[in-house]
This record gives sequence, C-alpha cells and structure tokens, in this order.
Amino acid sequence: MRDLLEATDRDLDAMSGGECPEVHMVPSASLVAADSPRLGGLSREHVEVLAQRDIEPVLVHRDTMRVVDGMHRLQAARLRGEKMIPVRFLDGPASEVFIRSVAANVSHGLPLTLKDRKAAAGRILTSHPDLSDRAIARITGLSPKTVSAVRRTSTEDVPRTEVRVGVDGRARPLDAARRREVAVAFLAEHPGATLSEVAASAGVSVSTACEIRQRIRRDEQAPPSPRPGAARETRGCNRTGPAGPPPGDLREQRIETLAKDPSLRFTESGRALLRWLNKRAPDLEAGQQLMAAVPVHCAVAVADLANSYAREWQRFASDLDRALGDMVEH
Repeated sequence: MRDLLEATDRDLDAMSGGECPEVHMVPSASLVAADSPRLGGLSREHVEVLAQRDIEPVLVHRDTMRVVDGMHRLQAARLRGEKMIPVRFLDGPASEVFIRSVAANVSHGLPLTLKDRKAAAGRILTSHPDLSDRAIARITGLSPKTVSAVRRTSTEDVPRTEVRVGVDGRARPLDAARRREVAVAFLAEHPGATLSEVAASAGVSVSTACEIRQRIRRDEQAPPSPRPGAARETRGCNRTGPAGPPPGDLREQRIETLAKDPSLRFTESGRALLRWLNKRAPDLEAGQQLMAAVPVHCAVAVADLANSYAREWQRFASDLDRALGDMVEH
C-alpha cells in the first residue's frame, strides 16, 4: 500500500516502482479497454486532436493487458489505422489498476470532471476502505472534506475497517483513544513493562507507547497544587506514605526487570549500569533511616541538598526519555 500511495505522487513516466521505463511496440488489437473513471466515455473531439500528433506511449497493465492510462491515444492510433502502438508496462496486482488509472488521468491528459472524481472516490472506498480520506483525496484530486462526504453517503457500500492507511503508508487505528486508555491501564498495572510489551498489549505503536509513558511520568512528577492547611495536614499525617507498594519495592521490581534484559546482562556497559543502580538503592533507604536524626536547625539545608540531588536525577530521567523518544522516531 505504501508503494501504491507513493507512486500516485510521481509522474507515471518516471516511476521506478512497478512500471518499466522501456517502451514496447505491441499490437493495438491485443489491448483491453481501460476500466475508465470517465463516466461519459471517450471524447471524440479529443481523439481527433490526438490523431494529428505523434502517439505517446500508453500505460498498460502487463498481466491483463488492460489499458491503465491512454484510451484516447489508443483510439487515435486505431483511427489512423495503425496496427502497432507504443506502450509502457505496469506491474502490480490487478486490484490496484483502477487506482493507478484514476491517478494518471487526474495528473495529466484530458481532465476528469468533478462528477468523475467523486464516483472514482466512491469506487476506491469500496475496494480499499482502509485508505484515509486524505490518501484518497490525493489520488482523486479532491479535497479530504469531499472524500469524507462521499464516505458518509456510501456507508452501505463501504466495508467497515478498524484502521486507516494515511498518505505516508502507515496504518492507524480508528479507536486510537480507547487503545491509549488500555496502554495507560497496562502501565499502571505493570510499571516495569517494556515499550514493546505496552505496545503489544494495547495494539499501539512503540512510539505511541513511549509518548504515553513519558506523559504519565510528567504527570507523576508535577508538584501538587498547594491548598490551605496543607502544611498542617502534612505535619499531622501518618508518615507511612501513600497507599500502594512502597517506593523501595517498586525500585527492586524495576531493577530486577532490567537485570533480566540480555542487552544489559551480556554487555560490560550494561553490567556497569546495573551495578551502579544497585548501589544507589541502599543509599536512598539509608537516607530514609537517617532522616529522623536530622536536627531541626539543619533540616532546611539537608532538604535543599536532597532537592538538588532530586533535580539532577530528574534531569537524568528526562534526558533518557528524550533520547528514547528520538530513537523511536528514527
């Protein structure tokens, strides 16, 4: 599908995909009439004009010998009584012949009418319902809004699909919002899951899984909005921490997950990273135990130091997230 969409953006005579650039002379009687997007048929006046010129090569589907583009030229050659006609062959599945014919007739030659192009869009929607409105618009020379209107009026004829293939050839799910919700729920239950596991569980791309994880981390790290009485509540609350697994347990789970990863276990740099992370965990736990020994008059200075270390860790995590996002995009 990506090759098909890319081919519609290039001049058909210069395509390097399925079409051979060589010109072949074939009997005009061997060619099958095109499945033309022209509802009104051929223009006799245009045929007579072409008959006065040199006949340019006709585009023909090799397997079926069906004309893809050039029925007016074929009729002009026959009008002149020529038995042989120059052709360029197009390879590819027969199901794509009509699309290539529409794209060719839109890009050059006798222009298709608006009615012709709308009818062509309807046919393409029936045969390729997974193509996006923008992709079909590029093929037919219509606006995406017009293609969307054709899709709405053709709901009975157009099969329902769960994805749309855009002009870039990438398939995107229609229920993207629901799949993102599934990914968020999966990450909440499995915070140490890899991006591939998140993507597979929700049916999203790895890049989307990466973006969702980064957004969740940003939300978790955002400071809560201050409210009246918050300081008094903090002093009077239970110091056991919020409900759920203690932070130390989550750290151990994630370190254990990383330790099982072959790319870390079997490389020197990976093992060094694991050793470094393992050394940091006891430091944090020891800090929690020493907190009770901090004198009141030293609390502000110690808190400032802890915040500075936390900011460095936050910067480290953000750099990792950006690097991961860049790698996924590339």
